[in-house]
Amino acid sequence: MKSFFLIGLLLTLPLCAKELTLVSKDGKIITAELVDVSKKLQITLKLANKKRITVTPDALAEESLVTISREWIAVRSAMVDPINNALGHKLFGPTGDIFTEDVEKVAARVRWPQESKTPFTSSYRRYTGESYRFAGARPYSVVAYGDVNGKTEQVSLIFANKGDTLSTSGFGEDHFTESGEKISVKSFTDAMRRDEETISRKLTQLFGEATKQRFGEGKDRRSVHRWDWNSHSFLLTALEGEYVGLQIVPPAFADDKGSTDRIGDKEMKERLLGNVVREKNGDVYIKNIPMVDQGPKGYCAPATFERAMRYAGVPADMYLLATLATQAGGGTHSALLFDEVKRSVSRKGRRSRALSVDDLEFKKLKKYIDKGVPVMWQMCAISKYQTIANTRSKERKSVTDWAAYTEKIAAEAAVNESELSIRDDHHICMIIGYNEATGEIAVSDSWGPRYTIRWVHHKEAQAVTSNGGFAIDL
Repeated sequence: MKSFFLIGLLLTLPLCAKELTLVSKDGKIITAELVDVSKKLQITLKLANKKRITVTPDALAEESLVTISREWIAVRSAMVDPINNALGHKLFGPTGDIFTEDVEKVAARVRWPQESKTPFTSSYRRYTGESYRFAGARPYSVVAYGDVNGKTEQVSLIFANKGDTLSTSGFGEDHFTESGEKISVKSFTDAMRRDEETISRKLTQLFGEATKQRFGEGKDRRSVHRWDWNSHSFLLTALEGEYVGLQIVPPAFADDKGSTDRIGDKEMKERLLGNVVREKNGDVYIKNIPMVDQGPKGYCAPATFERAMRYAGVPADMYLLATLATQAGGGTHSALLFDEVKRSVSRKGRRSRALSVDDLEFKKLKKYIDKGVPVMWQMCAISKYQTIANTRSKERKSVTDWAAYTEKIAAEAAVNESELSIRDDHHICMIIGYNEATGEIAVSDSWGPRYTIRWVHHKEAQAVTSNGGFAIDL
């Protein structure tokens, strides 16, 4: 077991010029420098006479593997500090490999708070301030994603981009109010150029010249500059008029251009059904839907689609989705985005459905929720609606007489309907549950954990419905 662990360390051993005294399995003393360890577990040594030989770990005695592993730790630690200093953050720990670490531990080192955590995926996101820098440039959004085992899957940073840079919106419900100053498109273009040059220069100083490759699937395919270090690939994207982004991914993922395996229908069906919660008070809702905080920009549609796609086992990123059908600063053509997403979802064996207003009737909604499928709902998130959703959700936590509560909110809904007819503050969120006895539906917005679930009467929801919705189904 010990040798297996040491061999795992050898897989990403950096070059080392220190002379080592090693012992072969048959007791022969070897004085050599360690030159390289390949992915095929071939160890290249340079002997005292300058001759190079290649051996496998099973040719060396256990104590020699221990010697090599100790040297690996020392060299790796010496490499980690300069890299962290250049990035401006302690992204890499003593092992120098974020992909073998729990994502929670990596996020804690760089102080990125938890955004979402389910048994299948997790994310730790931070929207930064003016003084925040990574690799010398200011990212607006930084996020670390975790896989089904809780290990780091990838890190994504978005620098100058048309959503955050050009947005004047606030966070959460304040998205619909103006805040901040607008900047010119020229200033945005200049910011993109500066960020790309700054990051590229920093990574080249660390790792040498970049290689250029294509990355992504379908319309997400784009040119990236790539730098490799040990078990990490740094991918820099500068998509004209859209964003500058940096992804840190495993080299195998970069080699495969970001493609991922699909989850089988049987496994996904069981997972979705297992996410349906049924409470004693009649509440039925879907758990384990990833949260994505859209931040201070009009990315409610890309963020909501990302949530639905990741929940259905389809990798997605709201910034990439936003390039398909979003204007500068925000505002997405949802139907156009859906058409583009449909192709990505189909490649992973899932089905996308465009829903009419009639499909959002209570009985039809129930069928989706009962099989664990959330519905993406196009509506008008006017302030009156927000007040109702916040007040009702807080009130129902202390209900003891559900019959009286049902009668009360039905009367309120009859009055509220006429006050919810304003066609403004267009938004898209999720319907994730219902209560047949009370006539309520459960709603989830892409504004962070606080908005994971809120409740409104279905008649109030009908009053603010605009253009139907969408679903990603089996």
